[in-house]
Amino acid sequence: MQDLISMIWRRLPLVMTIVVLGVLISFYLIVSSPRVYQASAVIQLDMPAVDQGVDSSLPASRRVQLIEQRLMARANLLDVIERLGLFADTASLSETEKIAALRSSTRIESITAPGVSVDSRLALAAIVITSQAETPAMAAAIANDFADSVVNRDRENRKARILESQEYLRSEEARLNEQLSAQDRRIVEYSARNEDSLPTSQEFLQTELAQLTEMETTLDRDIMTLQRERLSLEAGGSAADARPSASLVQQIRAAEIELAQARRTLDPDHPEIKRLEESLARLNSGAGIGGSDVLRRQAELIDAQLVKLNEQKAGIATRRTEIDQARARAPEVTRELEAMQRQQRRLQDRYNEISRQLAQVETQQMLMENDQTERFVLLERALPPEYPALSNRKKSAVMGAAGSMTLALAVAFVLEMMHPVLRRSSQFARATGTRPIVSLPYRLSEADLQARRRRNIYLVALLVVGAVVALWLLGGIPGLPSPGVVATPTDGMG
Repeated sequence: MQDLISMIWRRLPLVMTIVVLGVLISFYLIVSSPRVYQASAVIQLDMPAVDQGVDSSLPASRRVQLIEQRLMARANLLDVIERLGLFADTASLSETEKIAALRSSTRIESITAPGVSVDSRLALAAIVITSQAETPAMAAAIANDFADSVVNRDRENRKARILESQEYLRSEEARLNEQLSAQDRRIVEYSARNEDSLPTSQEFLQTELAQLTEMETTLDRDIMTLQRERLSLEAGGSAADARPSASLVQQIRAAEIELAQARRTLDPDHPEIKRLEESLARLNSGAGIGGSDVLRRQAELIDAQLVKLNEQKAGIATRRTEIDQARARAPEVTRELEAMQRQQRRLQDRYNEISRQLAQVETQQMLMENDQTERFVLLERALPPEYPALSNRKKSAVMGAAGSMTLALAVAFVLEMMHPVLRRSSQFARATGTRPIVSLPYRLSEADLQARRRRNIYLVALLVVGAVVALWLLGGIPGLPSPGVVATPTDGMG
């Protein structure tokens, strides 16, 4: 310690010069550093009790980025400058420079919720908007203006998005409804044109084919019966011409028996029954009619019945051909119908999805009207700060003095090491390991005394000048203003 004190004492002018210059330089940097005030507003994200999640499913980082893009847009910054009267005293700045200065002095940060994934939209807990300006009031005003813009415009933007979504979904719903109606009509028309070729008609067609076969068999049997009767009638007519002894009563009796037998075996509407009834009626009323005329009429009636039965058989054959052609077209009709039905299902699914989304949007609109949706709440308004954000004078002064002292001691130590001299007996003992027998003190000469007086005068003058300069730098001398503050990006903002 004695060596250190001795070194400082010997190098006191150099040490004091470095310390004073270092302190003055630190004071100059302090007073010339920009005085920028910083204020912050906090916006909380209030989650609703009923969470719809329709238009708020973005991650927190993306949502903060979108908010910052809206706030830092050129038009919005121009509105803020005009609304708050920024840069009123700096007419020389261009519009682009004003926007760049305001943009660089504003910072938007997000606060994530603990225990929530970063990619989740629930990760965003709050937003902090920080602004810098030349005055505390202007810094707070800028931060609060941006915060109010976030809170107010967020609700307006959400309402606009909901209205746009409703308009789009309703138009899409109407369009899909028209397409579904047109598709339904096409399916109905196509099914009507190809009714026999539809998959649902195949079982019915198979049953109809069996019925047609049975009807065709019955018609063949009836035709054969009528043909036999026709032959019998012709044979009976020849016998009547040869033997006119057959009486009318016997013919009537024979017709009644034949009619009774036909009624037991045939349907009441069968043509054979009708023919026998007409024949019996003619016999009962035709006492004056000749037998040949009756036989002729019976033959004509049988021929007419045969024509009708053949026409029915031809109709059955035509229907059978139609069924065969329809069954041959069934695979193609099935494929076409399935394609139309698939298109119908796709349209129906799309219609159902649009209806579901429209219901969600309408529900969210109702929740927004009742103030039950996710919203931004101004949790803490920005207050004018008491101290500048970028200059802490006490801390800077202490650090400057400490740095100057450290530098001065380092320089003195380096000079001592460059010229080592044994000045005391203790140093001689440490260097040689032997204590000196006699140690005489150094007697100052007249030159040494004059040098010491000049050193003392220099130290006093150095301290006085340093104190005066320090007071001038700190603005403590009346009439002498402190050096001006350097230009900052917030010049003109208050």
